[in-house]
Amino acid sequence: FRANFEAFFDENNNLVVDHKAIWQHFVKSGKVKWHILSIMPLEVLTLAFPTLCPLWRLQTWSLFRLNKLLRVIEMPSLIRSVESSLAKVGVKVPKNPLKVVKLLLVILLLAHINACVFFAIANFNQHANSGDLNAQHNWANAEGLVGSSPTCPGEAVPLEMVGQQYTAGLYWAMATISTAGYGDITADLNSLQEILYSTLILIVGMLVYTLVIASLEDIVAQLDVTSSLYKIKTDRANTYAQIQCLPESLKGKIGAYNDQLWRSHLGVKGDKLLKYVSPALKSELIVDAIMPYLEKVFFLKDCNADFVHCIMQCLELEIYLSDDYLFREGERGDALHILVSGSVDLLTSQGVKFKTVSYCTLGETSFFLFEPQICSAKAADSCEVFQLRMATFLNGLDDYQLSSQFREYLAAHHSSLQEAKASIENTITNLSSSKMVKFFDANDDIVKVPKGVILPDSNFRVVWDITLFLGLLYLITSIPLQISFAGIGMVNLIIDLFVDAFFLMDVYCRLRKFAVVKNGYLVSRPNDFGKLYRETDFHLDLVCVFPASILAFAFGVRNQFYGICRLFQFLRVLSFVKYLEGVTEILSTKTRFTVTTATLRLTQIFMIILILTHWFSCSFHFIGDQGAEFDDTWIIVDEMQHESIGRRYLRSFYWSLYTITTIGYGSVPVISIHERLFSMLAMAVGAVICDAGLTAVLASILQNKDKQAGTNNRRIQCTKLFMATNDVDERLQSKILEYFAYADDEMRNIDETDILNDFSSSLRSEVLSHFSFDSLRDCTYFDDISDGAIFSLIKNLEPYLAVTGEKLSVIGEPCYDLYVFQKGSVRTKDATGAIANVTEGDIIGHLATQAKSHREGLPTHSLEINLISANFSKSKNGNPYVIVKNGRYRCRSLIKSTRNWMETIDMKVKVENADNSHKTELIVKEWRKRQNHVVVGYGEIIVTESSLGDVMVCTIHDDRGRNVGTIELRAKLCRLSASDALTSHEMTSTALSFSHLYRLPISADKELRKYLDLSKRRNFVERIPQIGEGIEVEKDSTDAAVDWDLSIEKEGLGLSNKV
Repeated sequence: FRANFEAFFDENNNLVVDHKAIWQHFVKSGKVKWHILSIMPLEVLTLAFPTLCPLWRLQTWSLFRLNKLLRVIEMPSLIRSVESSLAKVGVKVPKNPLKVVKLLLVILLLAHINACVFFAIANFNQHANSGDLNAQHNWANAEGLVGSSPTCPGEAVPLEMVGQQYTAGLYWAMATISTAGYGDITADLNSLQEILYSTLILIVGMLVYTLVIASLEDIVAQLDVTSSLYKIKTDRANTYAQIQCLPESLKGKIGAYNDQLWRSHLGVKGDKLLKYVSPALKSELIVDAIMPYLEKVFFLKDCNADFVHCIMQCLELEIYLSDDYLFREGERGDALHILVSGSVDLLTSQGVKFKTVSYCTLGETSFFLFEPQICSAKAADSCEVFQLRMATFLNGLDDYQLSSQFREYLAAHHSSLQEAKASIENTITNLSSSKMVKFFDANDDIVKVPKGVILPDSNFRVVWDITLFLGLLYLITSIPLQISFAGIGMVNLIIDLFVDAFFLMDVYCRLRKFAVVKNGYLVSRPNDFGKLYRETDFHLDLVCVFPASILAFAFGVRNQFYGICRLFQFLRVLSFVKYLEGVTEILSTKTRFTVTTATLRLTQIFMIILILTHWFSCSFHFIGDQGAEFDDTWIIVDEMQHESIGRRYLRSFYWSLYTITTIGYGSVPVISIHERLFSMLAMAVGAVICDAGLTAVLASILQNKDKQAGTNNRRIQCTKLFMATNDVDERLQSKILEYFAYADDEMRNIDETDILNDFSSSLRSEVLSHFSFDSLRDCTYFDDISDGAIFSLIKNLEPYLAVTGEKLSVIGEPCYDLYVFQKGSVRTKDATGAIANVTEGDIIGHLATQAKSHREGLPTHSLEINLISANFSKSKNGNPYVIVKNGRYRCRSLIKSTRNWMETIDMKVKVENADNSHKTELIVKEWRKRQNHVVVGYGEIIVTESSLGDVMVCTIHDDRGRNVGTIELRAKLCRLSASDALTSHEMTSTALSFSHLYRLPISADKELRKYLDLSKRRNFVERIPQIGEGIEVEKDSTDAAVDWDLSIEKEGLGLSNKV
């Protein structure tokens, strides 16, 4: 059949059905010779040799059929064929569990073959020395499994004896291959054949054990590869969120985004996903998804196919969660959004929704008219969007020489875009009336939590979920005990009733009370989350609460049958992994203890080992206890029948633990056939799950850690060699090594740029906005642009780490970037030498200080504040500090661990009041490790030139006006002398430690401002930027914005330009 009729696909994926070609393919496969050997009818030799002593007739027949075993070479291909056939009918076989099953089958097959050979060696020895008791040296004789005077061909061996012989041989083989090695059945020391064969099997056992470990390590390391890589990425994102002290809302959004990315793309971001396929297939894939939309898009609908396919090659696939902004009103229209799934709400500048759209193109008018967005677009639910960037579109026009054609097309057809724009503007204008705003607000889909519904992150749910997990642990430990030891008293019944009632209440709560998070958004309506529960875990939970054991107890059942009835509740073990992951999530969110994937895997494997040990110990005791009525068992031989339940459980647990861990002391005897069969099962499971599995998990974890450690070490060693070869200054060498240590230890090898690039564009902007929007909005330099334009600038922000001694701006030198200071220590020095600490959120750069000076003028007075002490009722767990604010100028004190400050803050301020008085605002914050800077309260003082520096007490109030403490201080206001008066707005800013900032290139700001200016022109063609057009900024090749200061003196900034 294979040689003539089994068609196949060739290397070009063409189906081959020609009989001659099938025969040639079969011959070339190399398997034909094995098939021919396996079909040879050697059984006919039994006609000449019906028995071969000591083999009986059936054994002789089987001996001549050994050639049939050559078919084992077909096993891998047959397994693949079965998997393929099952897949075609819709049965999906999990890959990793299948690998584990294959490993177990290999172990059992080897044990089976070795058991047969080991007994055959003993049987041959017994027959060769029939009747000579002194010469019968074999293990089977020592076990009493063979007669002392066998004959050939002799009598047929009873089937019961065959079972005992086979079980004993299999028991020895399994103990040897699994490396458990009880030692109760061993080779006879006087039998050279058994000793040699046992030695061989020990070697084979070690090889098999190595194979199992290698295979399991591959399974654990991959689980599969996509899952492993996804978990590594989520671990890094969680670590980043913890280091950056992101608020819980943003942490939740990052987790929801990663979850949605896993559900839709198995954790792979859209742009990377599309790179997996060839360009031609990518075009076909995108054409199938978005061609109906492109056929309606301005200009593209009338372009040639080659240009459209080029554009589709450059599209980016993004995922947006519910409430993510695709764009905001006033933002630069530099992207065309093609919505292929989900729905989007269109909002006015006041946040009022006026339309919900789906399966359409968004931002078309702003994109092709080259002007800011006229409304905001926010995802109503999870969306998939293809995005076309403006730079991609313009480059495509240039490559295909279509720039002139596009200009002509825009000049001729811009009216259609203006009509669409006017329609939206009219809708927004109509919404300006208060009645319409109230109407739309009333009908807006705001998430409202019904009364009595409990949210997922509430403290009640935390306690409830932890109690659920503890209840599950009780069930999976108590039920096997009840079945095995048949002990049920009133206390056990009360606990069982309480646990069962709790799980029954859990079913009701999940139907009517417990809100859930689905696909990144909250489901708070009982009908909705109840429906979700009924579609998932409800049926299993309903079976698990069936009170069969309670009914049995009511009818007087007190023995093992009571525990058997509780197997309904035992089915809840299927939810063990889900409950464990829920507890680890609680630990991560409520205790700020990050549970990494490695920690979770170790916890899972250790808990599985302990639970399996408990189950096997209860089962081993049950087998011994049930068999003690009819035959000798381990309980009888070990004299445990009269011992207490606790002693017997400890004894069986001891046996289970050393068997599963394959230590194999063998001190607890294994007597009956049932006990030996069960022991073999425990050995196989222990060898795979405990011994090899635990080793594989640890090896996988250490491999990942060693890889990172090796990367770090290689980086350091290569850099050291480079610096030594080029005779780099020792102080600079020390700084570079300090940078490596900071990146490895403090930042935990987290690259913020890589983390942000793994987020969606919306999530990236939201994280950056959290740190920089208020700072940029409050900066005088950006007073003339809208909030939407600010969000456009935020997209150009880049994380930046300033090293100790680095100068971010220098008086008299050009400054090409603006910096938003996030954390660290940066100090400024003005032209007169006055020094101040930069406050978190301040903007660093000449343009920012220049705008402040133009708006508020140069300072006229010097303000000196001496902080003496403080007393705060709310600042108990953190270290407080004070921010002194004068207009838009801010300066902060050092962070103090005590209430005694004794610190002086000097500032230059502008006094405009006729009485020369000046009001200064004090903002008190506290710093806590791994948390945001928390505002304690606010206060203000009024200082005049006549103030003599007397001690004053400033009362601090919180947001609600409540008194939260006081600050004792002295304040002095003096007019600046001619030598102290500032003549320049510029400052020198230097990092005193590793400092985190966000850098905004000035070129990006100038390009945005030019875009906004061009968008006001009436001639739409004149708005089109030229290809490659940009704002050129002269920049010295030495990059004056980045400099090193290696001589920071104790009192401040002894700036040096030596390096």
